[in-house]
Amino acid sequence: RTLLTADNIGIPLEFYHKMDRLPSLHQKFALYRGVKPLRIDHFNCFSPDVDTSVAFYNEIGFRVTEYTEDEASGKLWAAWMHRKGGVHDMAFTNGRGPRMHHIAFWVPTPLNIIDLLDLMATTGYVSNIERGPGRHGISNAFFLYILDPDGHRIEIYCSDYQTVDPDHEPIKWDLKDPQRQTLWGAAAPKSWFEHGTEFTQVAPRDSALNATPIIAP
Repeated sequence: RTLLTADNIGIPLEFYHKMDRLPSLHQKFALYRGVKPLRIDHFNCFSPDVDTSVAFYNEIGFRVTEYTEDEASGKLWAAWMHRKGGVHDMAFTNGRGPRMHHIAFWVPTPLNIIDLLDLMATTGYVSNIERGPGRHGISNAFFLYILDPDGHRIEIYCSDYQTVDPDHEPIKWDLKDPQRQTLWGAAAPKSWFEHGTEFTQVAPRDSALNATPIIAP
């Protein structure tokens, strides 16, 4: 049985009580293909009001691990929130929303990402590589962003850290810090801040916060 509802900005949510248990496939290596994803790690959504989104998810048990604050207004520009002890299960990025920014799949090592890049570059999908590979300042994760054939953004993700310590203090980032997006200093492309997937029958609206990060030329 499931309950289909929405959060306070209109992102669809579905709660379930239980599901059938299936055998683990983690060591069924003969079934692995491509980048060899082992699980869905997190979701990131555009929110027109990140403070409002964070307040809602705080109420249902999510905790902030890292955040970006606009110094001029004191408002949140982005936030990363977790339930399972990683850096984030749900994240919010300021922008026209609600829209899906990306879904992230966890892989064992950065070598999986490099193998995927070689595979995409030699099978006609080089134009689907949007950003990376690189290492985030936020989360410390090694990442790659690609677009699937329908235009949805997917992150391939590994090497973040655990946040199981209940005394973990949220880490604050300045919006203009060049190491915020990428530890090695590379800025994200303009498309990364504008392109997103709309939810069915949910009308997005513009954000009132006009602050902008560093954007690659």
